[in-house]
Amino acid sequence: MKNMTKILSRSFLATLLLVVAALLLILFLRRKESLKVDTFKAGNGYGYSITSQGKIYIYQPFIPAVEGNIAFSSRSDARKAGKMVQRKLKNKEEPSLSVDDLLNAGIKTQN
Repeated sequence: MKNMTKILSRSFLATLLLVVAALLLILFLRRKESLKVDTFKAGNGYGYSITSQGKIYIYQPFIPAVEGNIAFSSRSDARKAGKMVQRKLKNKEEPSLSVDDLLNAGIKTQN
């Protein structure tokens, strides 16, 4: 009976360790893939950056797809555009935006 209790105790401990290890692995992998959108002041307007693990992946000080170096007119517009690019990256799509994408999102394309 003592041996059976020892075996069950060891089995429980081994199972518990495996579950903890699996949870830590899942958390590590999820953190590794996270993309963060930040906005910043750019000239007379705003831009956005997308970072992964503290490293800048995309730095966009101007409105993409618009001729000239025009910054977003509001922090909100820069965040919206950054979130669209973030979503595309997570879906493994081309992270570019068109003028139509911007207009459909209600983002001003000129100051």
